[in-house]
Amino acid sequence: MLDDMLDKETTLDLAAQTTSAAVRSGWRAGGADPRAWLGWLLLRRSLAAERGTLDPVPPRQDQRSYLPRDLALSLLQARHEERVATGTAFAEGVSLERGFDYRWVIDFLVALARNFWRRVWFRLPRDAPRITPLASDARLVIVGDWGTGEGPALAVAAAMREEIAGAGEREVHVVHLGDVYYAGTAWEARTRFLDHWPVRADDPPRVHSWCLNGNHDMYSAGEGLFRVVLADPRFAGQRTATGEPGSEFHLRNDDWDVAGLDTSWRFHLRDVRGAVGYLQRRQQAWLADRLGDSPRRRLLLTHHHPFTRTAAGDAGVADAGNLLSATGTLRSGRGIDAWFWGHEHRLYAYGKRSGIGYATCMGHGAVLHEPAGEDVAGPGEAEFRTTFTDDRGEVWRMPGFTVVDLDGPRASVRYVDMTGQPWRAPDDLPPPPIPHG
Repeated sequence: MLDDMLDKETTLDLAAQTTSAAVRSGWRAGGADPRAWLGWLLLRRSLAAERGTLDPVPPRQDQRSYLPRDLALSLLQARHEERVATGTAFAEGVSLERGFDYRWVIDFLVALARNFWRRVWFRLPRDAPRITPLASDARLVIVGDWGTGEGPALAVAAAMREEIAGAGEREVHVVHLGDVYYAGTAWEARTRFLDHWPVRADDPPRVHSWCLNGNHDMYSAGEGLFRVVLADPRFAGQRTATGEPGSEFHLRNDDWDVAGLDTSWRFHLRDVRGAVGYLQRRQQAWLADRLGDSPRRRLLLTHHHPFTRTAAGDAGVADAGNLLSATGTLRSGRGIDAWFWGHEHRLYAYGKRSGIGYATCMGHGAVLHEPAGEDVAGPGEAEFRTTFTDDRGEVWRMPGFTVVDLDGPRASVRYVDMTGQPWRAPDDLPPPPIPHG
């Protein structure tokens, strides 16, 4: 992400001038293409909706790393930065100083419409993920919302690399919980994700890579995830039972089932931004089939949150999407031993809740976010509130990642920041939770 180029005000100005440029051009150079008209309508709609969220004093993250969580605006950000970085995409592209390349405007609007339809009709592979053997003493190195390709992400990757090296001869599984910014395009997947991924091409076979699907990845209908990330040899293990690349995975040993799920696949007009996650029936079916009667302990990984804390007190925790209802059978039996997710750009440990023995939001992998406000943590909960100061003297939440070390049926959890320092002493995962109705 290019510093100061695509803050909120600049992004909305680019969107406004792109839509007006199409009209000023008289829709020449391809304007008869109905896809250009659809792209124009989509961008106008997104612009109008986002204009209503402008604050008199914009939050600092909107000035430094604006993420609109909007398909049209995110794709505009992605294509514009690709053009600036490569100097090749869409001819001369958009320039606030020099005017507009109308050919670029029409091409972008056509691409936006085409991408929108790909997103609407996106479907997951039909088959369930293959079951991958998991060593009894494996190390899981997990990071969420990491795909920015800039300063904090690079520092987090270096610290993750230390954890991979520190594992010695143990098997290591490095997991991204989703979101490559701005829109998960093929170019962004290469330059912001694969180029900096802490697993190297020459690492031994005992080091594995996995990547889940995030709502930002779906703004390009999974283009970068499915065509670039999962095509990389480091992610060759992430396949369905029939060998297709898939946005889920399932690791298993005698003591544990570790399931990575896709909660970002669904398109809904009432939630175009993908603010909440969903599990489809096919996913629910293979989870129930493989985990339902299994004596193994259960660890789930998702991009989206099953619930979130919004205020102090019991009423301040709200369910989100269908993740709790879709896992109701698992939670009401022996329960789910641990669940880690991203999406919200913070590290928040919930402890035991809703039939989940150990629940943590850990979407603090790289995105600049203002320091936490008032502490509203409930009993048994805790928020990582450490900050860092950047080279401009501005203060942000400290990014980081999570390490889970398995030891037979036991497991310990460590939270590590981008400097390699722990948040607190390691947590031992508790025994299976009490059944929850």
